Formats: sequence, structure tokens, C-alpha cells
Amino acid sequence: MDPQVITRARWIFVIIMLMISASPSFAQKNNGKAEASIADADTLMNHEDYAGALVIYTKVLEKSKLSSDADYDVLYKRAYAYYGLGKFEEALTDINKFIEKNQMPQGKMLRAYINQELGNSGAQLKDLNEFIAADPDNLELIRWRASVLMETERYTEARKDIRKLLMIDRNPDMKGYLGLSYYYEDKPDSALMVFDEVIASNPKHVQSYLYAASLGLEQEAYDLALQYINKGLAIDPSNHTLMFYKGIALVEEEKKDEGCRCLSKAFAAGVDDAGDYLKGYCYGVE
Repeated sequence: MDPQVITRARWIFVIIMLMISASPSFAQKNNGKAEASIADADTLMNHEDYAGALVIYTKVLEKSKLSSDADYDVLYKRAYAYYGLGKFEEALTDINKFIEKNQMPQGKMLRAYINQELGNSGAQLKDLNEFIAADPDNLELIRWRASVLMETERYTEARKDIRKLLMIDRNPDMKGYLGLSYYYEDKPDSALMVFDEVIASNPKHVQSYLYAASLGLEQEAYDLALQYINKGLAIDPSNHTLMFYKGIALVEEEKKDEGCRCLSKAFAAGVDDAGDYLKGYCYGVE
């Protein structure tokens, strides 16, 4: 569940929604002059010139004062322009006004994106639950809700969504999120069982070794952590995080020379957290 992939997918979806909103069927047409201005702003939007589009949409709205249904079309577009500029509070104000007038799903979908940026998980979930109730097999929406539930530490609910996704797509990353839901819920045995299942079916999935090693370190089970670390490094010898974890496990087991060498490698490779361990355990160690 790569966050960049998800964000990119959502961005494309909102663009599609914007194109729909610009169609004649979305709202009645404005007068000719306003319509020409809106067309110019739409062109700027298509070129991601959100600041330029915002100026035009605002002028149109100032003149119209939301006197017709078509003006709410423009309000939606201005909300999107604010969103594109990272002005999320302004975007939320506009989209809420739009939704008061028009219950079309485009508005609530954009509001969910805006609330994601604002970190308002409760508002996101409210809109997502409504969408999923209407389209219960939409995997993208379920994946999105699962990520929000994980962020808000509602792990039991998140597992329901994750298991539904796994019925269709049994990729190791998604199965790893199931294990993390137990890990974050302080159920290490259940988490480790899931990570072991992923490793058994996907032995080259390095992320699972990272999860399991992290769990071992947190539980102070250093021998167990080293088992996962060494297996992971055998697959990906250049994994700097695993090297960092190995250094921690070794110095905790009082194997300072080897552990400090690992920490030095990790720090040199850009793992800044290794610096604290070097200061704490390895001062004066070459």
C-alpha cells in the first residue's frame, strides 16, 4: 500500500471528477461573458496553473454572488484550485458550501481528499463510509479507509477491511499491513505469525523481515531479531535499515565491535538514527 501510489491514484480520480464537473450536464450554463472566463480558467487548471485559475473563478463568483445553480459549479472548481495550491482550509470552506447546495458525489470525494490533507480522520471516515455503503466492492475506497483506520489506531476495524482486500489481492504488502495492525495493538505473537506467513509465501519480500526484526528489537528478543535481520540481508545486502537494526541487536548483546561496525555503515549510508547509538555505545570504537 505505497502511499505515493495511492496519492497519485486519488489525484487522477479528482481530475476526472473535475472534467465531469466541467461538462454541460453538471450544471446550467452561465451567461456568455462569464462562460468565456470560466473556460479560460478551466484551461489554466488543465495546465495546473491553479493560482491563475483561482483569480478568474473568484472574480466570476464575486460578480454572481452564487445567484444560480451554475455558480456552484464554479465554486467546486475554485475549491479544487485551492486544493491544488495547498490552501486546504479555503478549499474546505468552498466545498462545504457546494455540498450544501449539491449532493453529487464529486463534492464529497474532493472533501475527503481535503480532509486527508488537513488530518481530519473523522471527517474522512464519514464520507468514505458513505461511499463504501453505496459501492461496497470498491477496493480503492476500502484500501483508503483501511489506511485511515490504521492511522487512527482503530486496528480491529482496519483488519476487517484488510481481510476483505486480501480475499481479492493477496499481495505481501497488504498482508504485512495485517501483521502491523497486530504489532501496533501490542499483540506481538499474532503479528509475528502473520509476518512468518508472508515470508513463507514470499521469501524475497524484504519488508517482512524489517517488520519482524523491528518487533524483535522492541521485545528485546535480540537473537530472534538477528535471525530475521540476517535472512533479510542475505536477500538485500545493501539494506541500510536492516544493517542499522543489526547494529542495535549486536550492541545490545554486548557484541560491541561488530555492532558498532554495523552502526557506522548504517550512519554513513544516511541512517541518521544510527548516530545516537554510536554516541551511546561506540564512542572511541573504530
